[in-house]
Amino acid sequence: MAKTKLMTAQEAIDRFVTDGDTVYTGYMLVPVALGHEIIRQKKSNLTVVGASVPEMDALMYITGCANRVISGYIGGAVGGTLVGQLMEKGQIQFEDYSNQGLTMMFLAGALGIPFIPTRAFLGTDFLTEKCTHHPGGWLKEKKSQPFECPFSGDKVVLLPALKPDVAIMTAQRADEEGNVQAWGGLGDSKWALWASKKVVVSVEEIVPTEVIRSDPNRTIVPSFKVSAVVHEPFGAHPWPVTGYYDMDFNFRAEVLDIYRDQAICDRFLAEWVYGVKNRREYLEHYVKKFGYRGLRDITACPPIQPVGSVSYGYVPHLQVYGPGQ
Repeated sequence: MAKTKLMTAQEAIDRFVTDGDTVYTGYMLVPVALGHEIIRQKKSNLTVVGASVPEMDALMYITGCANRVISGYIGGAVGGTLVGQLMEKGQIQFEDYSNQGLTMMFLAGALGIPFIPTRAFLGTDFLTEKCTHHPGGWLKEKKSQPFECPFSGDKVVLLPALKPDVAIMTAQRADEEGNVQAWGGLGDSKWALWASKKVVVSVEEIVPTEVIRSDPNRTIVPSFKVSAVVHEPFGAHPWPVTGYYDMDFNFRAEVLDIYRDQAICDRFLAEWVYGVKNRREYLEHYVKKFGYRGLRDITACPPIQPVGSVSYGYVPHLQVYGPGQ
């Protein structure tokens, strides 16, 4: 019998996220519960990476857990925010790429190659001295390299492979062995998970392995790549998980100012991160404050599973032909 990889968020973050790590933090499936646990455990000197790093990461910069970013978009950093102020002070370093560029860098990491060529940056200021050696960055000339293709002579740009120390993400379901399935908008997550040295995934549902095998095409990462699975219903809240729940816009409206005002941010952290021990207590607090209706209104009921069944070996179209035809 395969060894179970089920554990709590506290155990998974303690074991698999180390100070100084480069951490992939999801894309469309945001691992809020795992991110909050990183903050509770006061991890430090983290570098967060992703084609677009989620707004959740802003709390990791503000609390000092992360001080470097490699991304095409930094959630929570738009115009006059606390994150913007940290950038201006040099307390957060950043390397700016495009979303496509980051995805290709994860692809290179997943394939085990040291770099990957692209034409996407040709004709842009990404190749200028100002951009490649910008004050907020640290990669300097290692950020990208113009190159002439030895086969065609065409100009390309080489981007370095990205191999995060650990990836954290939310997904729809997994079995206890760590076979993780996800669907809906996945962004760069497939290649980022495969490129990472360790993978920790929180899931909405634990299902038997037979369910995973009945529809293997939805397996975004297999058990041998996964370090830990955390059963964490509403693990992405207030962000959505396709087929399980929608964005909680009412909750988001209550907390929009946490990235603009330090006092408001401190109150949010005290109430929703430090003030609860885990996601269960987070949800209990939510229900006390907003009632069950808040969760019921965003939940797909029953959860919308993949439509239809899959066939492996059954050929129904042969039934339309009679004997000898």
